[in-house]
Formats: sequence, structure tokens, C-alpha cells
Amino acid sequence: MDKEEELKIIGMHCATCVLTVSKSLKSVRGVRDAEVNLATGTAKVILSDSVRVKDLIRAVRKAGYDVATDRFTIRVEVNPEELPKIEKKLIETKGVIDVNSNASLGTITIEYNPLVITKEDILREAKIKGEILSSEKSEKDITYREFKDLSRRLIVGIIFSILSLVFTHYSLFLSIPVVYYSGLRFHRGAYRALKNKSTNMDVLVSLSSNVMWISSIFLPNHPFFMDSALLITFVLIGKTLEAYIKARMSSDIIVEPYKARLKDGRLVDSSKLNVGDVIIVKSGERIPADGIIDNGEGEVDESILTGEQKPVLKKKGDSVLAGSVLANGYLEIYVTRNWDRSYIMQLTQTVREAYNARVSIQGLVDKVSEVFVPTIITISIITFLTWRFLLHSTIISSLLFSVAVLAVACPCALGLATPMAILVRVHRSLKRGIVFRDGNVLEELKNVNLVIFDKTGTITEGKYSIVSKKEFIEGAFELASIAESKSNHPIARAFPTINGIVETFEEFPGRGIYARVNGNDVIVGNKDFVLNNCEWNVEDKEGDILICVNNKAGGILSVRDKIREEAKDVINFLKYKKINVVIATGDHSEQVEEIANELGIKYYKGLTPEDKVDLVRKFKDEGYKVMFVGDGVNDAIAIKEADVGVAIYSGTELAKSAGKVIIRSLKDIEELFRESNLAIRKVKENLAWAFGYNIIMVPLASGLLYPYIFLPPEYAALAMSFSSVIVSLWSLVPI
Repeated sequence: MDKEEELKIIGMHCATCVLTVSKSLKSVRGVRDAEVNLATGTAKVILSDSVRVKDLIRAVRKAGYDVATDRFTIRVEVNPEELPKIEKKLIETKGVIDVNSNASLGTITIEYNPLVITKEDILREAKIKGEILSSEKSEKDITYREFKDLSRRLIVGIIFSILSLVFTHYSLFLSIPVVYYSGLRFHRGAYRALKNKSTNMDVLVSLSSNVMWISSIFLPNHPFFMDSALLITFVLIGKTLEAYIKARMSSDIIVEPYKARLKDGRLVDSSKLNVGDVIIVKSGERIPADGIIDNGEGEVDESILTGEQKPVLKKKGDSVLAGSVLANGYLEIYVTRNWDRSYIMQLTQTVREAYNARVSIQGLVDKVSEVFVPTIITISIITFLTWRFLLHSTIISSLLFSVAVLAVACPCALGLATPMAILVRVHRSLKRGIVFRDGNVLEELKNVNLVIFDKTGTITEGKYSIVSKKEFIEGAFELASIAESKSNHPIARAFPTINGIVETFEEFPGRGIYARVNGNDVIVGNKDFVLNNCEWNVEDKEGDILICVNNKAGGILSVRDKIREEAKDVINFLKYKKINVVIATGDHSEQVEEIANELGIKYYKGLTPEDKVDLVRKFKDEGYKVMFVGDGVNDAIAIKEADVGVAIYSGTELAKSAGKVIIRSLKDIEELFRESNLAIRKVKENLAWAFGYNIIMVPLASGLLYPYIFLPPEYAALAMSFSSVIVSLWSLVPI
């Protein structure tokens, strides 16, 4: 069944734009028709049910335009295991483009099409409630608000708990503010959980504190009012510390708009800038928007984005990114992207999504979590019955053992073990310039046993130089140079800059170009491409690049590129790990063989982008877990197809958008595997702590070693509270 979707297109200004956007939309499989209106700047798309709006937007953005979408974050009060169901419900809602939940923060970020649905309608149709965060800034506020709320309740708990210890005769009254104000969030949480036919930590805390407090009314000779108050206070100590850690972590990934100075001197937030504005940046100031240098030059520190500490000299025509710092110099920058679409904001969103990775062992945790609280409640009841009726203990002692079991068991540590480990590793990698766009890669990396490298710009520096040339037609080299001025391929930059009129231009990725230059048909490319499209009328056809002019042999070039200094070390590292390494390149030249021999690895040359994809698939069919490392447009599909696609930061936007990981240079390959090992190790250590804690503490709390070891309920609660804090802190430990 077909449906209709309307999109607000950004960046169109002529009929060609309309055609380009229309073509990009129609290129999406399942799109029946697309009508693009230049006047209204909208596109109406008829598509099948199977097509996701996300695919349409990706196609438009790939074509160089943008689609207006809105995004908001909501904090929901549900158990982490319920989030996948909510995500599914949201993504099925018409107009919702993307949904990402964060179990550690308890938030869901929803991207939607404002032309189709409103924020309120989404929540109404999906039947979810929670606190809406309108922006990343709000998210920062909410994490700190939670910390402040817990702190306030903790202070009340500490004051009245101390008073109840001093004035024991008034413990009934002094415990009420602690149990029913400080502990209110646990009682509310328990009510919500039970209402939703589920159980969580709140159920255990609420049940244990209420059992102690209410039973004290009926056991006036053995009141537990003070114990109940201490239980709540001790739990709050741990939860407040945990909230503080989360608030600190989340604040590190929030980017607030910078101040921007327009050319007329006005200061505005960078979120108010429009494409086409010209802004001024002086020495020491942060660059507030993505753009192109219109005037001036200076050294730019891009460490916030790349991890590279050394400033880079930028001059007129160079691109700069928001968040970088102008170390020295003066720049006038032509803004090319709105703040919401800036690279740093995309990076932030990407990292947030990576935080939500689920490693395979999480499946076991989820299964355990589902039955954890009911199991603990059952053990608590059995403990009471055993001590009371089998061991003939007093009702007071039996009750204390039973409540201690409820208070000591900790499902929070289980829930935090995996997300905290992943979050910390992804976060730390980002600070070193490695961007994990998919956190699951941290687990997939440990299975990689074959790495395919693109050559040009990846293994080599991508800085070609022409070492020899022959001209069969006078001026052929000059015509080729003019034509190549329209290409962004590394080989194109080996040609000298010569001004001329390029009437038409078409690029064939991995093969070559066709252009009409000064009235001449010019084809420049690899041997196969040129010979298949040209009546090559001379015997000599041996060269890296052939030039065809007006369907006749025009000339031959030989080019050379240098191997990157770090390439040998990286390949030796992979060999040491017994990982197979090959080169896959579109280059036909003899230099491919020379490089492969020098590095001691196999090679596949003369490949088209499709050939590279086929090669990846072939290896995958043979049972390999394949990593593809590349930087160019030609590599994008293969990067996408690989089990682990890695893009080099200096590469094309298309390659970076296809990669699951973006690295600064080849040197980071070793770091990737190290981060993978550390992340999985941390997950296992955290889970070992979480499982081990419950396996040891629950029997102790039940009185298994009584009278040698006895755990009062309030100290059991303290132990429970600190188990999740320890998991959080252990995730932060660098080794």
C-alpha cells in the first residue's frame, strides 16, 4: 500500500536543484513518485509502506541539500527493558523519522517531520508520558535537576535520620519526613512499576522500608522507624552519587551555541546564523559555525573535533568547522551550514547514538533482569518463613533477615554494567578524535579477522605527483588539466591548475572523467576506462593515466604516491594479531604491486566501487569478519557493506557517513582494537561485580552466616546503593 510524505527541502534555488532533489528521492527503492516545488520549497513523495522517511532524507542530503526536521528529547520513567517496546511504538508513528533511547540517562530522543506531526501528537499517539527536554541544553538541565532533587531529599534524610538517632523516643515522627518525603521517589517508582505489571529497584526499596516502618506500629517494643529512615537515607547516598556521575558524563557531550560576530559587528548566538551570513573570528576565539574562509588566514586548532593538537593553517577557500579555535590570525567566514546541521552537532548526535550500543551479553542481563525482583521477593518470603517456622526464631529477627534480603539486592548494578562501560569508552575515544558512530562496533571488532585497505589516501598519502608524461596530441595535457580541475579525486590534484571553460563534466567513480573543454571532448582515466571509450590510435598505451581527446589518443601519464609512514607499523600490528590484510584499489598502476610487495600483503587492483563491494561480500561469504578502511567516494559502499566500516577523518563526507567509525589516521587502527578489548573487558568486569555482588550479599543478608555475620537492613541498603556506584566508578577507571 502506498503512502504520501511531505518534506521541507532546504537549499534549493533553481530548476536544477528541483531536478536533483527529485532524482535523489526517486532513486530510493520503493518511491513511486516525487514532486518538488521550488516556490514552496517542499517535496511531495508517494512511496510504499516499506520505505522509511529516514531513507528519503538520507538521499536528499547525499544530493547536497537538506531536509527540515525537528527533534526533542523526553525523559521517561520506565524500566530500561521497556525502552525497546516504546521505541518500536514511536518509530511506527507516522512522521517519526528516528528514535534513540538512552538507558543510562532514561531519555528518548525523537526526530520527526514537523510538516506531518507535532511533538504533542507523537506523545499522544505513542501513549507515552515523561518530562520533555526541548534541546540538548535541556537535557543537561534535567540531569543536574535530578542530581539536585536527590541532594535535597538526601539532606532532609540525613538531618532527620540523625535526629531520630538522638531522640529515639520521637523516631516515629522524625522518620516520617525521611520515609515519605525523601523516599517518595521510590514509592512513586514502585507504584508505576506495579501498575505497569513490572518490578524494579524501587519496588525493593519501597517494600523493605514500608515493611519496617508499618510493622513498627504493630511491634511497639521493637520499633524499626529509625532503621527504615536510615535505609532510605543510605539508598539516597548511593543514588545521589550515581546521579552526579551521570550529570558529569552527560554535560561533556552537550554543545551549546557559541557567540558569533557578524560582519556588521552584531553579536548573535550561532544557532541564529543562516547560510550565507559572513562572520568574523579573531585570534583566540572559537569558530561558531561551519563555513568557508571568505577572507583572511590563520592557524586553527581542531582538537575538539579531531583530537589533533597541532593547529592547521587555513586560508581563503578552506573549510572550517564550528567548535575549532582560531589560535592566531583573522578570518571572515561564509556560513555554509546551520547550527543544527553543523558537524559538531552531528558528531554529538552520532556519539549519543553510539552510547546506546547493546553488546551480545546484554541479552543474558535482560533475561536475568526480567525475573530478578520477583526472585528476590520470593527469597525474602522464604527467608522469613525459614527463620520463623523452621529455625523457630523470633518474629523480629525473621523480619530483619527478610527485609535485609529486599534491601541488599541490586538490579541497578546489572542495568548499569553494560551502558556505563560502553558510554565511557565511546566518550574517551571521542576525546582522542576517534568517533564511534555505532557503539556495537566495540564488540564486533574482536571478531575481525580480515582488514581491507583502500590504497589512495589510506595506505598512501594521496598526494600524487606526475613522474612522466607523453603527448600524442599537442595540448592534450592542458585540456586534461582543465577537465581535472572539476574533480575532487586525489589524482586530479596532481595536474597543474590551468584556467579554461569546462562546458560539461561527468565523473565515473573509480574509473575516470569525461568533460567538454574549450569545444573538445576529453576523457581522462585508467586504462580500461579510456580504451573502452576511445579509438586509441597509437601502439603505446602503457601508463597509469590515459588521455583521450576527440576520440583519439591524446597522451599518457605515470603518477606516483608515497606510502604513509605509519602504514607499515599498522600492518605489522595486524599481522601480529594474525589478522589477514589486503589492499583493494581502483588504481591500475604498477605502483599497487610495488606497495603491496613492500608491505608484504596481497592486493586487488583496478576495482570499481562495485568491485570493492563484491570483494567484501566474497570474503564475508568465505566466513571472514571484514573491516574495510577507506576515505574516498569510491570506498563508501564497501565501507557500508563491511562488518566494520572505518572512514578516515580527512576523507570525503560520503565515506564518513558510511563508516561505523571515523578515525584521524591509520595509527588509530591499533587504538580501535585496544578500545574494543577494554570495552568488552569492562563490561565483563562490571557484570562480574554486579552478579557476584548479588550472589554473595543475598545469602549473607538472609542470615546464612548468622551469628558470625549479620547484615542489618539499613546497612544492606547502603551496600545495595554503593554497588551501582562502584559499577559506575569502575567504568571510569582507565584500565
